Amino acid sequence: MKRIFLILICSVFYVIGNAQNFNPKILSLPENPSNDDFSFLKEELKVVQVLMLGEKSHYDGNVFEMKTKIIEYLYKELGFTTIAFESGVYDVWKAQNKINKGTNVQLAFKNSLFSIWSNTNEFQSFVQFYEANKSNLKLFGFDSQISGKYGDENLFIDLFEYCSNNQLELKLDRGDLELLIESINYSNFFDENDITYSQYKSSFENLLKAIAKKPKTESSFYWSQIIKSLLASGEKCYLKKPQILNPFHTSSNDNIRDKQMADNLLEYIKNHPNEKIICWGANQHFVNDMSSVTAPIIKDFVPMGSYVKKELKEKMYSFAAVTAADSVFLGGKWNTTIIDKKSFEYYLRSKNKAHMFISSKQDEMEKSQLNRLFSPEVFVEAKLNSIHDGYFYFNNVSLSTSIAKFEVDTKNKSNFVNNTSTPVVDSKNEQGEKGIVLNEIIVRGRKYPYTIVKHVIENFGKNYPSKDFNSKLTSNIDVKVQDTTILNLDFVAKQYDLGYDKENRNFNQIQEIRWNIKTGYSPKGLRGEFYYVYLSNPIKFSQYLNEKKFKKFVFKADDDIMYNNREVYVINFSTLRDQYSYTHRNFLCDFSGTLYIDKEDYAIVKIIEKWDVKKYESSFDKKLELIGWPENYVQKESTLEITETDLKKSNGLYYISEVKNKIYGNLTDKNNRIHPFQIIVNSFLNDFNGSQVEKFTYKQEKTIFDKVEYNKTFWDKYESPLK
Repeated sequence: MKRIFLILICSVFYVIGNAQNFNPKILSLPENPSNDDFSFLKEELKVVQVLMLGEKSHYDGNVFEMKTKIIEYLYKELGFTTIAFESGVYDVWKAQNKINKGTNVQLAFKNSLFSIWSNTNEFQSFVQFYEANKSNLKLFGFDSQISGKYGDENLFIDLFEYCSNNQLELKLDRGDLELLIESINYSNFFDENDITYSQYKSSFENLLKAIAKKPKTESSFYWSQIIKSLLASGEKCYLKKPQILNPFHTSSNDNIRDKQMADNLLEYIKNHPNEKIICWGANQHFVNDMSSVTAPIIKDFVPMGSYVKKELKEKMYSFAAVTAADSVFLGGKWNTTIIDKKSFEYYLRSKNKAHMFISSKQDEMEKSQLNRLFSPEVFVEAKLNSIHDGYFYFNNVSLSTSIAKFEVDTKNKSNFVNNTSTPVVDSKNEQGEKGIVLNEIIVRGRKYPYTIVKHVIENFGKNYPSKDFNSKLTSNIDVKVQDTTILNLDFVAKQYDLGYDKENRNFNQIQEIRWNIKTGYSPKGLRGEFYYVYLSNPIKFSQYLNEKKFKKFVFKADDDIMYNNREVYVINFSTLRDQYSYTHRNFLCDFSGTLYIDKEDYAIVKIIEKWDVKKYESSFDKKLELIGWPENYVQKESTLEITETDLKKSNGLYYISEVKNKIYGNLTDKNNRIHPFQIIVNSFLNDFNGSQVEKFTYKQEKTIFDKVEYNKTFWDKYESPLK
């Protein structure tokens, strides 16, 4: 309903497309074009130095494969040799250097490009093309963001080394800077607890001025663009505008990023004046001119392409991929859309051709037409020849498919980015450095709690599983609204975990389910409400065990106690940081808890965590998963969450054996009345098996409740640990 409402609101402002006949010249291409089928590009691109090769969505796998074919043609026939990606300047530069030194191309791309491309099967045709021609090709990243593992792990190691080698000074603490950039990159939040924005801005601006006084080299060029990109990313987060729910791919919130992306590309061209460049990215970033777009919200967007077009004129060509699919992939599922009969897309679909090319170099394309170029579903009016120089039509699109994590590991023997786009971080950096460097050790009480937690981190490898394993999960879910139980169910699931030292979630396959009470709330599965309960792991994800971040927490020692016949330290923790990168929650909250640490081996045997909700970013964030709840509820807002996690030793390693999760909050009904609710989930894990592991990926999960049939015979015989 929310999506339909947005479409209706936006449609009020859109001018109805003109009724003039629209009949541009088109070139039909077969379903599977050969090299000769692209020969029309010789004339179309005869004076072009920079080709912006776009895509409608970052999830259309067959578009990736077609782009690779076009790139192969442009390389062989027209001499294009630089491939510039919508990925980080530093990340892709690092990838180029790694490839030059013999690193596997697939691995280099995995660690540098956004995983929407590098972690898909359909992108591998480009990987193979680049591998075969790498001695004649160059890479460049024009995005201002950090896009991969290289940037996450090595950017500031290399930056401070560059400064040291060139007698340059960056007046910022490296550890604090790394944490700030992580907050910017992953939480979209400028955390001023350690570095203020004015310090950040002035320090990097002074460094830029100092680099400019040095001799011009390839390194000075790249570091200048990297620093400008860091400044742009910081500015965007610091000046972050209120979140606007809109149906467009982009808005004015992206203007800072797009301006810097244009600067990165134009500076590369100045430094490589003879290079012919293909840019791989999204259509909307490659738009030439927005002056014909008058629709609210999107009219204020200034794309990178407009800066490049103004500078290069006819030497830059924007080539958009366009589709007329009546189903689009949004929010993790396919959604049906309506194609406006007066639109450019409807005209294209009516031709019923597998592929078509339409050049903007014709009078027909000057006519203002309704189009869906800026949104998956909303049509706006614009002059097509001002938006892009050419259009490549796909009658059908297919969703890209992710490479399974364990298949990638088998091929490359390395940790890659997983299917949730979370970086996998090794325990050592590129220089082999290991351990923790503290600027100061704060002594709090007689037991030195920071030192105790440091020992926990240092002993991590020997205390917790680092290899994949299976286990059995038994859970009970109980939901109450105003003290009345509206849901109670038990289920048994098989889990596949890749190990506690990797930032990958575990995967689940529900095997049996029993509905005890179901009166008014019928959840579909383990997503939404129960995401953190079943997909999180405090040993993996809690930042008080992160060797970079733990010093940002306050640790206080409590009395030592006996727990499970073992003597343990009791350490209370808290932090002033309230955003996701410290709390692992999507709302601002006060995060605190208690650690029970075995005195002999420094293993955590119990964790109590508490999240007191402070603020939701917007009213939209309060409208959390209401799927399955009665329709009279319009909003659900959590106020408090408490999780207790117990670990037990099995075959020399500590495994999570029991989890108790409690969520408290309020439901708001259509009459604006408040109803308190609580969700309590008790879970037990056992049967840990790391010898004959059954592997499965997120695509093979079985997490939907109603797809598992009730088996009375099973439950009559089952002895649940929950009882």
